[in-house]
Amino acid sequence: MKIIILIIFLIKLMSNQDLKAGQIKVMVSNVDDQKGTIHFGVYDDEQFFLSEKGKVYGGYERVSKVLKEGLIIKNLNESRYAIAIFHDRNSNNRFDKIFSIPTEKYGFSNNAKVLFGPPNFNDASFFVGEEATVEIMIELK
Repeated sequence: MKIIILIIFLIKLMSNQDLKAGQIKVMVSNVDDQKGTIHFGVYDDEQFFLSEKGKVYGGYERVSKVLKEGLIIKNLNESRYAIAIFHDRNSNNRFDKIFSIPTEKYGFSNNAKVLFGPPNFNDASFFVGEEATVEIMIELK
């Protein structure tokens, strides 16, 4: 009997943890065409902002799906987050540049300004509560 009670308690505890997770819905604007994919990275540490090892979540979706549904990022802990995205028009899984000048559109959460390099974490970051759904719009540049 004690084992059954313990199992029920553990199942209830695990299901409650899912309810306390935050999520982000990212809508993207200023997309020129529906070719390729939208790549994204989610960061929660300013020291590792925009580095591969600093991503807490990342991936890509077809442009048509992003325009229709947005990017949904689930199961996030309560924290400050910043998001970087780019439109990989040629689907080569790289952010293309010529002489360090981007040839594909990109953007950051809070539509943080880009001046002589990427924005800092504080300019791009926003807070996600433990049960919150935060909706943001990122305009590609």
